[in-house]
Amino acid sequence: TGAGFTYVAQRTLRTPLQGDGVISPSSRSLITRFVDADGEYGGYVLHRLDATHTGAAITASITEIARYCVRGAKPAISFDERWMVWHHYVEANDWMALGYASATDPGFVDLRTKGAANLFVMEIATGVIRRITTMAAGQYALYPHFRSDGWIYFLVRDANDGREYIAASDAALMLETQ
Repeated sequence: TGAGFTYVAQRTLRTPLQGDGVISPSSRSLITRFVDADGEYGGYVLHRLDATHTGAAITASITEIARYCVRGAKPAISFDERWMVWHHYVEANDWMALGYASATDPGFVDLRTKGAANLFVMEIATGVIRRITTMAAGQYALYPHFRSDGWIYFLVRDANDGREYIAASDAALMLETQ
């Protein structure tokens, strides 16, 4: 109403084999995580979200726009809807992407033993992904979200000293200038 929220009605849309839906700031897009028929994680699905209401009548539909076959947790979308950011726990097949010579490299074994999570940012239109953190063993960059000015805030959980920190990155802003 411009002065507060007034409940009108609800509408349910099915997203088979998808979950963890996030609606974009404009409410015109929906991103979900998907699995295949065997329950194997596949990545993210971007949908266009069309919704209108007249009185108590609501119409809503979603149309798949893209699939991003990358591993990660629940994402966040920037206010300009150009970027998506998420965290990803280091997995056994991540050794090469993190710069290790093999999965048996002592540094990578330490990451896998103590655990770690990094942040990734993706330009939604192109699908270009960049890792924006390189956390040490026992450190987790988690739960990123965008501020309205484009900065990314996230939590750093350090299992080595039992502390948590709030950190910020201007990675999406820096990528815009490239």
